[in-house]
Amino acid sequence: MKLRSFAGFVAPSVLLMALLLALPLALTLWLSVHNCTLQMELVTVQQTGPFGAHPVTTLRARTGADGQALQTCSFVGASYYRAILGLDAPAGATPGAPAAPVEFLAALRFTLLYIAGTTPFVLGGGLALALAMNQVTQRLKGAFIAASLLPFIITPVVGALAIKWLFRDDGLVPHLLSHVGVQVYWMAQPWSAQLLVVLYGIWHVLPFAFIVFYAGLQGVPQDALEAATLDGASRWQKLRYVTLPHLMPLVVFVTLIHLMDAYRVFEPVVVLTQGAFTTSVQYLTYHVLLQEANPYKASAAAVLTVAGIAVLLVPLLRKTWKEQRGG
Repeated sequence: MKLRSFAGFVAPSVLLMALLLALPLALTLWLSVHNCTLQMELVTVQQTGPFGAHPVTTLRARTGADGQALQTCSFVGASYYRAILGLDAPAGATPGAPAAPVEFLAALRFTLLYIAGTTPFVLGGGLALALAMNQVTQRLKGAFIAASLLPFIITPVVGALAIKWLFRDDGLVPHLLSHVGVQVYWMAQPWSAQLLVVLYGIWHVLPFAFIVFYAGLQGVPQDALEAATLDGASRWQKLRYVTLPHLMPLVVFVTLIHLMDAYRVFEPVVVLTQGAFTTSVQYLTYHVLLQEANPYKASAAAVLTVAGIAVLLVPLLRKTWKEQRGG
């Protein structure tokens, strides 16, 4: 393919990537190292009351010729990053006082726990469902596939609400457990609240892995399976030496997609716990933006989130690139 043809082919995708990813990321990075404040001025206005009008001096934002509020922006470097990571001492603290509580590390700890708790079950469960579906008769496959895809089709907020209603104190699951003498307040304890978020992640993403692996099973070379059968290979040996090597690129693909999504876990944390007992990296950005009303500090948290995704993906991408280059 000629260079001109190749450039014309990839130009639309590159342009969209620049507009939707590169530019917002560059703006977020700029915001994370700056701080902008409104230019204020003292003005005297006439305030009218029940006893007449009288002048009142007040403070308001200065506006430009276009009517927009004027701002003064200054470069603050890594100040917001240090604040997110808890490297700065609290305001007003005595010299030598310990740094502020590290909220980011707590959020990162649960995010990594969520990734470690969901990834094996998503991969293993998706593969098991795909292998089981491959044995179902053609007549029933359509209905089973449609039913299994429902958790993935449902929007994350609705799915998290369904889990919450099932496990709330007066929900179906506590009611059934009470009949066997088990009483668990799922939303009121750290371990159970975190377990619910992990269970939601498995339930929601498992259908995606299943449908990808099921599609991959349709391309497994039948002649290789028949040859393995003639050689006396067991079902486990055929799975290990024929099927799994064929599905390995899809395993890498599902792992990459799930790592990116899992590191940005947000909806179940908000819906199930509202940040109590569980606070993900993505939720921390939302919390800083909402509670502190500080988009610059929130931008620093967002940049750290992107950096964390890169750290997770680079080793896997490098391994895949080496394998493709060697092959």
